[in-house]
Order: sequence, then structure tokens, then C-alpha cells
Amino acid sequence: MIRPTRLPLDTLIVRAYQSAIMKAAFPACLRWVALSVLLASAHWALAAQPPTIVLISGEYEYKSADTMPVLKQRLEQQLGAKCIYLVRGPGTNVQSIPGLEALEKADLAILFIRRMTLPEDQIARFRKYTASGKPILGLRTASHAFENWKEWDREVLGGNYQKHHNNKFATTVRVLPEAAGHPILKGVAPEFVSPGSLYINSPLPAGSKVLLMGSIEGKPAEPVAWTHSFQGTPVFYTSLGHPQDFEIESFNRLVMNAVQWSLAQPVRKAAAAPAQPMGFRRAGVEEFAKLWQSKQFTVLDVRTADEFKGGHIPGAVNLDVLDDGFDKQVAKLDKGATYLVHCAAGRRSASAAEQMKALGFKSVIDLAPGFTGWKAAGKPVEK
Repeated sequence: MIRPTRLPLDTLIVRAYQSAIMKAAFPACLRWVALSVLLASAHWALAAQPPTIVLISGEYEYKSADTMPVLKQRLEQQLGAKCIYLVRGPGTNVQSIPGLEALEKADLAILFIRRMTLPEDQIARFRKYTASGKPILGLRTASHAFENWKEWDREVLGGNYQKHHNNKFATTVRVLPEAAGHPILKGVAPEFVSPGSLYINSPLPAGSKVLLMGSIEGKPAEPVAWTHSFQGTPVFYTSLGHPQDFEIESFNRLVMNAVQWSLAQPVRKAAAAPAQPMGFRRAGVEEFAKLWQSKQFTVLDVRTADEFKGGHIPGAVNLDVLDDGFDKQVAKLDKGATYLVHCAAGRRSASAAEQMKALGFKSVIDLAPGFTGWKAAGKPVEK
């Protein structure tokens, strides 16, 4: 049997236009003009730039270095996406992901990372991408991706990861009835089984919209897939991602749908930069708090590790200015970014700001009354 030839989409459009126009009641001299205009329109419509998707593997437990390249290939073949794959450096103790500058041109970031303590310049790249308003898709261990950004799960992904149930129990996954019409669930079976353990994520923060629930015998059901909005940024997360999940049609449809849903969401404009110029200066508690709340800047706590453990500003990074290696550690940071620096009362942070200035940093805001003044003003503190 002779199979019909499969023609490219642009060829089919061209032939359809040609057939319609040549049959139309146009004067012969105008038919080719009309055809040229319509063909140009078809060309422009089909020439839209494909999305750039950055896929990042940073864990070994679930073999994401094997499964993420498979997902990359599917995205390229099925969506025509331009994909960039980044992987954690070799060795289980390596705490670095080379190539993160690719996030600068990403239209979507897909993360499969587990408990990494990244260098601050690399964490700063993730923070910058998150603040850009571009979508984020997290798989499995992405809920506990960063040891030095613990707020990531709740604030960005809209999750509440605590632990997981025993690995010997497979998870029965069901579509939440009230979410059945969501585009991410198109083609996903109402019920399927994942061989992976069930993550405990409930209760989720307000605003997270559950799509799938998972259950094992004798335990309460847990959310396993949801959408979230981080300051307007579209986010999708699923605790699925066991290596064998990538062989399940419903899981693959879920991820592919989530990618298309994410890319179809309007990207919010990046938050406006503060009105006042940055540079090197001291700030009071209220101004410092506004800069911190904007989530555009890295907070550097230059007190000792013990002081930091006793309580610190949420999201802060601890680099002890009294440590002999302080200058080498801080020199690894992005010197073009703005940093919010503080100590207990202001003396050590002033010294840190001077050292950073000498190293070539462009912008450091020093909290004048220090952490003591922050606490006295009733500002948020975490341990």
C-alpha cells in the first residue's frame, strides 16, 4: 500500500493559499499579488522563534542525569524548542552547576536539583531568574533543591516538603475532580500508579492550586502536582519524577502539558528598581526592609555562624567577615549586583562594605542599626 506523503506545515499552508486564490474571481494580474502577500504572511507566522528551555540536573538519587536528556529530546522533537541541558559537576560532593549563565536567555527553566549548597554567584543567578517573571517547572527533589535557599520551596514553588513515605510503597495518583478541566491535565489518565515514594507536602500554602493527589494504603492523600504564582511568575511543580515515571504516558503528558501551559502564560514585567541610586551607603530598618521585600538583592549576614544560627533575616546568606577566608568567599560573588549587608550592630558590616568596595563591588547597602535594630523593629526573623 502506498502511504500518503506527509508534507511540512508551511508547504500545506502554501498549497491551500494557492488553491484558494487561483480559484478566486481575481483578475489574473492581481492573483499573484494576493498570493505573494498571503505567502509572506504565512512565512512570518511560521517563523516565530522557538522557546529556549534550560533543563538543570543536580541530583543523583533519581538518576535525573539519565532522564532529563530524554525530556530534552522530547521537547526538541515535539515542541521544536531550543533546549540547553546543564548538569551538576561530577562527584556526589560537588556543589556547582556549570553554565548557569544560560538562564539569562531562558524562556523556561526546568529544575531537578536536590539539596545543593551552591556558590553564592550561582544562587544569585537563580534568584535573578526567579525575579525576572519567567516560568519555572520543578520536578521531584526540586522542592528541596537548595540548602542555602530554604525558602525556595514555600515561596517560589508553593510547596511544603517535609519528608516522604516508605520507598516500598508505590503511589496511586488521581486527578483532583475539580481540576479535571485544567489544560495541564489534558490526556492524563484519571488514575495511574507511580513506582516512586509519596512525598508529604500538605498543607500547601494559600494560592497553590492542586491538580493531582497521591495516596498509599493507610496514609492521608498528599498533593503531588500543583500550580503556583510567585509574584506573578507562573510555576508548576510535581513530586513525581522517579526514573520509571518517564516511561508512563500520563506522566509524560503531564510534563509536556505543563511546559506548554508555562510558556503560554503572560510574563510579568520585572519589578522596578528602587528609585534611589544604590552605590555604597547605609540604610535604616524601613528602607532596608523594602529592599529585602523586593527580593531583587542578596542579603549578606556577616556575623559568626553561631550568631546566624541563633536567628537571621529570612533568605540571608552567612559569610563571617571575621573569618580569614572572607575576602576569597565574597570575591566569588557577582560584583555588578547589589548586596544588602548587615551584622549585629553595624560595625562589622561597615568593615565588610569597605572590603567589598576594595574588591570592585559596585553597590552595597549596609543596615545601620544591624540585626539588633531589625529585631527591635519587629521585622521577620527565622532560625
